[in-house]
Amino acid sequence: MASDISTVGVIGLGTMGAGIVEVFARGGRTVIGVETTEEFAERGRAILAGSTDRAVAKGRLDEAGRQEILDRVTITTDMAALAPADLVVEAVPETIDLKRDVFGRLDGIVREDAVLASNTSSLSITQVAAATALPGRVVGMHFFNPAPVLRLVEVVTTLSTEPEVTEAVVALAREMGKSPVVVGDRAGFVANYLLFGYLNSAMRMLEHGHVSREDLDTAMRVGAGLPMGPLTLMDLIGLDVCDHIGDVIYGHSRSPLHAPSAMLQQMVTAGRLGRKSGQGFYSYAQPGGGQVVPDRSTPAEVRPPAVDSVAVLGDGALAQELDSRLTEAGYAVIRLADVSDLSPVAGVDLVVEAQAEPDDGDGAELPGRDVDELFSELGQVTRPGTILATANTYSAVALAALSGRPEETAVLRMHAPTGNGQVVEIGRTGVTARSVVDTLRGVVTALGAEPVVCRDRTGLVVDALLVPHLNDAVRMLDQGYASVDDIDTATRFGLGYPMGPFAMIDHIGADEVLSVCEDMLTGSDGFQPHLAPSPLLVEHALLDRPFTQG
Repeated sequence: MASDISTVGVIGLGTMGAGIVEVFARGGRTVIGVETTEEFAERGRAILAGSTDRAVAKGRLDEAGRQEILDRVTITTDMAALAPADLVVEAVPETIDLKRDVFGRLDGIVREDAVLASNTSSLSITQVAAATALPGRVVGMHFFNPAPVLRLVEVVTTLSTEPEVTEAVVALAREMGKSPVVVGDRAGFVANYLLFGYLNSAMRMLEHGHVSREDLDTAMRVGAGLPMGPLTLMDLIGLDVCDHIGDVIYGHSRSPLHAPSAMLQQMVTAGRLGRKSGQGFYSYAQPGGGQVVPDRSTPAEVRPPAVDSVAVLGDGALAQELDSRLTEAGYAVIRLADVSDLSPVAGVDLVVEAQAEPDDGDGAELPGRDVDELFSELGQVTRPGTILATANTYSAVALAALSGRPEETAVLRMHAPTGNGQVVEIGRTGVTARSVVDTLRGVVTALGAEPVVCRDRTGLVVDALLVPHLNDAVRMLDQGYASVDDIDTATRFGLGYPMGPFAMIDHIGADEVLSVCEDMLTGSDGFQPHLAPSPLLVEHALLDRPFTQG
């Protein structure tokens, strides 16, 4: 049936609609684009011409190919021109009444066997389909921006959608070079449902003063390996769009994870819409541009106090790595595998405890030393001004309290490198001195890593955002909404993730993901059910079963 779809109509020629026109025209289909006014129609033509011009300039398309694409497209303001269409894709603004009006009008224009599709990113396809006389021919066909580039298409079915319609649309998407996933009619579908829970959590961190905007974005871009940080991404999407989609998803889920953000609503009301307005979480050189410029929230450059000597306590892999990298960075390093005698660290500038691990919830141990006793003695042996740090996030507050030097203590959490680099998180307590934070930033930078400073809370930033995000994907799988392959495909090709959430879980280890989930639930401010580990995650962790094959 896909081969029978030779003529495609597209209603709405904004950035997304014009991109969809290009997708089908590139795929050899005749395309009829429809807009409400000649002004908007001309805008659609300009978007299409600009996109194909850029493809020629980049060598992805030759001039003859560009002209073939443009020759396949007719743009009009007359909806009656859609009469010969085998498929019509609606790409009008995200307003349910507007979409229903469009679909209702199509009944009197297109053939009864024509397929009708909505590009909505979050609204109910069932509600849209109810406006037509033949809801069985209606599906969602959610492209991602920019449509000519991103491969994901979410094909959304309703209880009424005829199986042959779904099969035809999936086959057509594949012919266009896309990676379709078939999902049911739920607000946000797969990609946006997962994405906006994560974005909401990130905004909450910023709103609560847990981390700066720059460090938040660095944490997820570098520490989690995502294409861009959450705030940069929201500025790109448009904060008004984020607010609208978030409201729709929350109206369905009623999960605290998707609860509307007061900060986001205030920014939209104030006209701070992101790149499109020139101001969002960041400020831009001009509306519509991507060049970030300094503003009053931009951190001042600080020259950190110098550190010459570092003591590393521990004999595990992390201690050995720190020893090697600190030495390469030019520091004088003392490493104590046996910490029964702390006298060698008396004169150093920085001490990093790099091996203590929790012991069945009853504390931690180092060879030859109880950790509580170690922390207490470190406060006595080292001179005032020596920075005391621990790589064990469970022990940060204990180190601050037992050493008697809370202003000079912090936690260092080293993350494995990703394709974007490596992050080391610096967890500060409410009394950690600014000079200590600045100094540790300098040390982390000297190691060739990216420092991220945040409050010392369970999960810090990277784990606190990434792990619930992964758990949410497992919950989606457990509810039977989508398969492992479809969820991983949706996030890889729709959101640009380097790997899907299930591949990430298998890479990290389900047991580790479960451990962080449990810690976050225990350490949360009040009961937050969205932090509870999915039973399916528990099952895979206990049985040591991977989610993906190969």
